[in-house]
Amino acid sequence: MRVAESTAVVTGGASGLGRATAERLVAGGGRVTLVDRPASAGAEVARQLGTNALFAAADVTSADEVAAALDQAGSGSAGSTCS
Repeated sequence: MRVAESTAVVTGGASGLGRATAERLVAGGGRVTLVDRPASAGAEVARQLGTNALFAAADVTSADEVAAALDQAGSGSAGSTCS
């Protein structure tokens, strides 16, 4: 799969498998929006990943929060931190 210039939303992106997925996508030239709980390390992880990553805080058990995170992912520019 070619990830260069692709854009992905990664839930649970602040740690574990989600973070590893985001790191791999960014390393391959992709852009990611990390979606994780507001109290997570998501903003810091996005900063560490660089300009092709942003963070949108959301609890994935809340449809409203997920919808807002997806809106931020769609309208945000890589390198921003959304909260």
